[in-house]
Amino acid sequence: MKIFLATLGSRGDNEPFRALALEVSSAGHEVFFAHTLDLAADPTAPYTDVVLPGRISEVIANQGVSPLKALLNYRSVMKPLMDGILDATTQHIIDIKPDVVVYHPKVVTAATAAHSIGAIALRAEMVPMLNPTAEFAPVGLPSWIPSSWNKASYRLIHASLSAFNGKAKKLADALGVRQTEPDISLIPVSPTLISPPADWPEDVVITGAWHIPQRGQLDEELAQFLEFGPVLYAGFGSMKDSHGARRADTIVQAARSQGMRVLLVTGWGGLEPSALHEAAPDVLIRESVSHSEVLPHCAVAIHHGGSGTLHAMVRAGVPSVIMPFLGDQPWWADHLHRQGLGPAAISAKTTDYRKVASAIETARELRDVVQVAALAMESEDGLAEAVRVIEEAEAGVHPFRAL
Repeated sequence: MKIFLATLGSRGDNEPFRALALEVSSAGHEVFFAHTLDLAADPTAPYTDVVLPGRISEVIANQGVSPLKALLNYRSVMKPLMDGILDATTQHIIDIKPDVVVYHPKVVTAATAAHSIGAIALRAEMVPMLNPTAEFAPVGLPSWIPSSWNKASYRLIHASLSAFNGKAKKLADALGVRQTEPDISLIPVSPTLISPPADWPEDVVITGAWHIPQRGQLDEELAQFLEFGPVLYAGFGSMKDSHGARRADTIVQAARSQGMRVLLVTGWGGLEPSALHEAAPDVLIRESVSHSEVLPHCAVAIHHGGSGTLHAMVRAGVPSVIMPFLGDQPWWADHLHRQGLGPAAISAKTTDYRKVASAIETARELRDVVQVAALAMESEDGLAEAVRVIEEAEAGVHPFRAL
């Protein structure tokens, strides 16, 4: 089977697709993996890299993660970038003619392009936000929405995405395609964290998270630092704003008040350590680390609450303090807190180290509960489930709706 994968976004969007590309390739299928330059092409990979134009990381480096700046710069920055990516993806699908297309929701033209060549289209939502359910509001909306509004509130998400619909409609008209929606929706989150809603149709599948453990030896300095704990992990992935320096200082102060050492993982700029931090014996700074290798040595983690990072923390049995920035992060913070797996979220702009210290203390008390969830997640194999759905969909022997 020929399979085309297309993703768009930050590391939290790219890495799950890379994991799926490796898994589907290992199952014997021919895989084409389309992504922007944010993810380096791998000449040794068993799949074919299809590099899309542009870098999301450059946009974040220039304007941070401010929704206001994104809106103001939409026509000059994001629209040209998105147009180029969508046009390139469409052309690759038409040229390659895969049997199956699995795509990120931001690649809004992928289903139309897939159907134009008779391929099956599977949308992969990194978080549940497009398929209505009465059981919870969509990711991205405030937690105070009354539960009676849950199902109706999904209309707000669809309305917010309408700005991208024009290009998809024009493509459908040009290609003579009527079916512009996906045939199946895959949601790569853990059923331990989100139980599949009873009112979802059979063509919406929670598979479990898509991840591949990053193995490799810790460097000597990092290994020694982790050995003499307790260690607080702090990292905000692809998040960046103007508070990185103050945030780093606040977190270090909070950790010290709890007698903890701090591993500051700077990522794309969410933490900006000072020269004092660099020289401190109880602080170690890294741009990135392997979660699989590092987290088992950490007592608590402070992070932004992105889906991939949150799954990594729970999978490792490490309790989280979440300081959300935007998007799905407040939703995940609230969801984890409601499940008793973490303290209430803290503002990403807080400078009161005592608030952070209090949350760290609460999180440490929840370690046993988080480790129970980690044990439950051990039995999940999101990648194998995704491959099963893809293969059954292409073979036409699946329980999903008629294609």
